[in-house]
Parts: sequence; structure tokens; C-alpha cells
Amino acid sequence: MRDYDVRRTLGSLYSPDKEPTLVQVPQQLFCIVDGEGKAEEESYELAVQLLFAMSNTLHAQFGRHRLYQSFTISPLECLWSPLEVENRQTWRWSAMIAQPEWLSEELFLQVRDQVAFKQGLYTGSAYLGLLEEGLCVTAMHTGSYEDEGATMERMQIFCDEHDLKRVGTSHREIYLDKNRHTQSELLRTVIRFPVAAL
Repeated sequence: MRDYDVRRTLGSLYSPDKEPTLVQVPQQLFCIVDGEGKAEEESYELAVQLLFAMSNTLHAQFGRHRLYQSFTISPLECLWSPLEVENRQTWRWSAMIAQPEWLSEELFLQVRDQVAFKQGLYTGSAYLGLLEEGLCVTAMHTGSYEDEGATMERMQIFCDEHDLKRVGTSHREIYLDKNRHTQSELLRTVIRFPVAAL
């Protein structure tokens, strides 16, 4: 049996077309860390470090647990919520990594305790959450994060042409490549935001 891989199971969400499309996003289980500010700040970098430490520990060290089923670690995602669009310092974020649905709260806390004990990381900010976004517009952005505005504009035009309106101001980004190992012009980022019919 192949490992569970959210990118394969939910392909339309993790590998959309370049051009905007409409998708229905089901409920998913995530390990989440919340914060505020820019992605370049230490708090965000520490959150990302913790999220991967949690996922890697569950994947590598809990294989004998009665709940464990083989899985592939999911990519980093982040929900960005701007208070002032032009001032990223005020943006709130929820960084997260999708988890296999069999992960219980009890097992999650065991993983969190082990990461804290063995890696010396502060883990109290990490929590397990169920999120369901419902109807969304999504598109694949390829290139620098600074150039995402053009993709967002195409997504807004798609909404206008299909009698859709954005719900709120938050949007989700799914990072399919590690920016330290990939040239900026080749970075693939899934962008998504919830919508409703006019």
C-alpha cells in the first residue's frame, strides 16, 4: 500500500492549473502555529522549524504506535490575514502543515512533548486544528513571492467574470518548493482564497 500523500489525494488543491479555477476544499487536519508580521522575521522562521520538527518526528519515530499509518509529509502552508494591506508588519498568519486524519489529540501531544524534550524547541504554540474553507478560487503561481500580485489579480478577474466575491481578506499560500534550494523564478506557490456567489 502506498503512503498517504495529501498532494496526490487532493491533487486539485495542491497542483492546480496556472489559470484560476474553482475548487471545493474539504475539511483537513493541520498542525498550526499562529503569529503576526513578515515571513522574514524570526517568529515565522521558528514556527516553520517547529512545524517540520513535529511532522518529521511523527513520521520517523512513532511508526510502532497503534494509530500509525504510513504517510508522506505535506508541504508548508500559510493563511495570511492582512490588517493593513500595504503594511505587512500588521499581517496575521497561521503557518501549518496538513496531517494524516488518524492523528489524535493524544498522539499529537506526545509528539509535541518529544520534540520539546529531544530538540529543545518551545512547542506550546503548536496546536491541532480542523479547517474547512469550502468554495475557493485557486491558481498556481510560479516565480518570486514578490510577484504574486499578478496572480492574485488574475484570480480577482476570474471572480468578476463568474459572479463571485471574495469572503474576507485572507488568502492561503502552499509552498511546493523550498526557497533556499530553488531559484526564485522557479518557485511554485499555490494561492487560494474563499469565495461566494453574488
